[in-house]
Amino acid sequence: MDKFNEAFQKTMDYLNSEDAKISLKRDVYWPKWDSTWWHLLLLHELGLIKEAPKDLMELFSEVVNSNVLHFFPVTEDELPKDTDPYRQILCFCAAGSLYQMLYDYGIDVDQKIPWLRAWFTKYQLPDGGYNCNEDAYTKEVKKSSITSTLPIAESLMLFDKDQITESESDALYKAADYIVTHKLFRKLTDGSIMDPNFIEIRFPRFYEYDLLRGFTFLHNYREKYGYTFPDSITDEVEELVNQRLIDQIITLKGISFTDHSYNPTLDGKWERGTASYFDLMKLMMEPNHQSLVLTKDWERMKPKYLKVIKSYERSTSHPIQLSRGEQVTVLKKDLPKGWFLARKSDGEEGWAPLKILYGSTITQNYDATELSVDKNDILKVYYEETGWYWCKNQEGNSGFVPKENLE
Repeated sequence: MDKFNEAFQKTMDYLNSEDAKISLKRDVYWPKWDSTWWHLLLLHELGLIKEAPKDLMELFSEVVNSNVLHFFPVTEDELPKDTDPYRQILCFCAAGSLYQMLYDYGIDVDQKIPWLRAWFTKYQLPDGGYNCNEDAYTKEVKKSSITSTLPIAESLMLFDKDQITESESDALYKAADYIVTHKLFRKLTDGSIMDPNFIEIRFPRFYEYDLLRGFTFLHNYREKYGYTFPDSITDEVEELVNQRLIDQIITLKGISFTDHSYNPTLDGKWERGTASYFDLMKLMMEPNHQSLVLTKDWERMKPKYLKVIKSYERSTSHPIQLSRGEQVTVLKKDLPKGWFLARKSDGEEGWAPLKILYGSTITQNYDATELSVDKNDILKVYYEETGWYWCKNQEGNSGFVPKENLE
């Protein structure tokens, strides 16, 4: 049995034991890093959360609902008497991670923890993000944390078009714009890197942020809802990820987490102490660990370099430009191909993907610019949009080209 299978089996043995249930009933989260919470969260990151025992996952949601505050207190006055601020308050990193983990398992989170989803819109700050530091909500200038923002944004991405509310859709858009405005990891003031750890690819991530996690969210948002962001973000991520490839596999430097924890004592109390790690977690943290999980995800998202096999001449020199919130007249829908013909208030007409239409309202910015190409041109392909590729040629010009025209 190789190292992974052996470590994975130890985690499964633990999760199927009575000790895992005792840990949950004692505390949802603590101690780091060897409680039930962290075993489950790592399974989730590995795409293996469905391997967890059903009775344990049901207990998990029940304990969360009964043992932690149903709101995020921003002042001490809001804390109920005898509340343990370390053990009974969910931060936004925990709330987002929890929602995703239970949702992906198949738990009806909104039924089991009915107050949690409301957090996604209730606590969004004016800049579009969130902050686990409660002080951010009482300051005159309220600044978000990109680390706190991403787990909530990822949770909002779970909902399909017919499931997401208007306020949640707006919150998702604002969170994405917050991340894009910071170019994934840069300060607004001078463009410098916010935190050197943000440009190191990490696994497991748990609550940590890195450029690839941020980019994955943006890519998935674009794919699902048609959100657009600058090609320059993709270019920088590609350059940084390529530095971590060995034999085309993302190879990690090795990471460490805090050694501090909040631990139970024999007399039933809690005190600060040393954190411990379980075998599967330690294996993922080893230097030069080759992450097949992250590599598979990157292969799905990374730009492709393709050859033109059939020349294409753009159909118009005045492509339609649509803006989020704009009202249009829908002239025609091509449901099989996923497009609709829109007429703007100024009379301009053009085709756009159905995913950006809600009623007669445009939900995402859209640029229908096409790119003229010649046979044998090599293009950098950023993403596919409903049968077309958004590409850049060697002269630096960008636009859509029919997918069938590329090799």
